[in-house]
Amino acid sequence: MKFRKIVIAAAAMSALFALTSCSGGSGRPVSTPSARESDEPSESATLDPELTANTIDAVITLTNGDEISLELYPDAAPKTVANFVKNVQENFYSGTIFHRAEKGFVIQAGGYDAEFKPKSVSETVEGEFEENGIENDISHVRGVISMARPLSSLNGASTQFFIVLEDSTYLDGQYAAFGRVTDGMDVVDEIGNSDIMADPPAGLENVPEETYEIQSITITSGAENLEEPSEEPEASEKTDAVEMPGADNEREKASAEPRSSENNGEDEVI
Repeated sequence: MKFRKIVIAAAAMSALFALTSCSGGSGRPVSTPSARESDEPSESATLDPELTANTIDAVITLTNGDEISLELYPDAAPKTVANFVKNVQENFYSGTIFHRAEKGFVIQAGGYDAEFKPKSVSETVEGEFEENGIENDISHVRGVISMARPLSSLNGASTQFFIVLEDSTYLDGQYAAFGRVTDGMDVVDEIGNSDIMADPPAGLENVPEETYEIQSITITSGAENLEEPSEEPEASEKTDAVEMPGADNEREKASAEPRSSENNGEDEVI
């Protein structure tokens, strides 16, 4: 029995090092179990129902016609939601792709176009999670949407987001979760179960062979109730180091997203 407890504890520690966002370097994502085959998101995205009383609804539409419906929680992560809505209203995500698909873990988008060219960004948003001294009760369970960031920059998130394929609560307190999928988890699972490029573009890994391009993201309701966020942290002009676990849970170094207006390299999710 004691041995079993030790094994379980060791497994939990291994999982903890498995989620850092992608970077512009050669970091390898986590080795995780196969994605759960279900069309339904988890119902336990937050511990406090009051945080989900005020919502903003959005729809991700892909160029193939598929849709993913989102429910965003401005009361739980006001600055993160405001930043995402701003990017949507500026039409930033149109033409970007889901450039990362890791079975049983996450799918990630918001940084590259269909030619794998990084989209320019200039602003970052304060990280709304416990490690950065900010409470955020949304748990990283299946169907939750959260912001990717350079591992060494708590306030480095900008445009890249990820959707959780399987409950990954060890990410709680490290990444700014800000909503969840309410419809279209079958589309999320399809992307997550994609065949992966054998020879992906430089600096990227776990890239789907099939292109899943975002035609648009539309705010369908609730944006008029969004409060103006307070002053944003200044963008960093250096390239940070990000740690990404390999297929065998080995920790490897990768370069994180440079926070300049010239580049939007791949952000990390442990």
